[in-house]
Amino acid sequence: MNFSIHHCVYANILLRAKYLKNPVVYMAENRVQLIVVFIMGLVMGAAVVMLVSESGLCQQGATTVVEKQNATITLLPNKAYYLWALKLVERANKSIHIVVYVMKYDPKEPPSSDPVNMLLLKLVEAKNRGVDVKVVVDDVTLRSYPKTIQYLKANGISVRLDPKGGVTTHAKIVIVDGEWIIIGSHNWTESALSNNNEYSVLIRSKSLAKKVEEYFDGLWSLGRLP
Repeated sequence: MNFSIHHCVYANILLRAKYLKNPVVYMAENRVQLIVVFIMGLVMGAAVVMLVSESGLCQQGATTVVEKQNATITLLPNKAYYLWALKLVERANKSIHIVVYVMKYDPKEPPSSDPVNMLLLKLVEAKNRGVDVKVVVDDVTLRSYPKTIQYLKANGISVRLDPKGGVTTHAKIVIVDGEWIIIGSHNWTESALSNNNEYSVLIRSKSLAKKVEEYFDGLWSLGRLP
């Protein structure tokens, strides 16, 4: 398994699955600000990848780790999420499937000043060029931001609530063209995309996207019409 590392990040493969019963303790120096551990299922067994970002580096940008045969992983802290989500929605040519807890459309703001409004505008444009656009939201979006539902439906975008009341759908997932996945903490609100401390991951992998699509399909097939 070969990884290439970009932008201020060190990657170390700590152990394969057969060694997981004897965990390795990593003692980080005080200057290390961030340790992100991914557990990836591989053909030859699992591996743990530790990414260590040095103090003051890469705070605004995305960091990419490439596994040459299986997947590309890009880390999306804070505003980096919006830049990648916008890029993927603009370039989508087959499908955009979204699951999100809160999606907030603000009719008083132009798209140029509200990142959510811009993303929603790009979803409409994607729909108009023939892309299959589907959105699943939690009931909190309908209760708190009904204009979001109205906007989506008025522009021909299919939207459903999670399968049943009383169960919170807190996932935040974007799947594009059956190949790209964004998953993490970002809701589609102006605060999450512009101001909050948030962290998500972009994965490029058809095999992993297929698995996430299965999860989406389960929510969609049982989802309720708003």
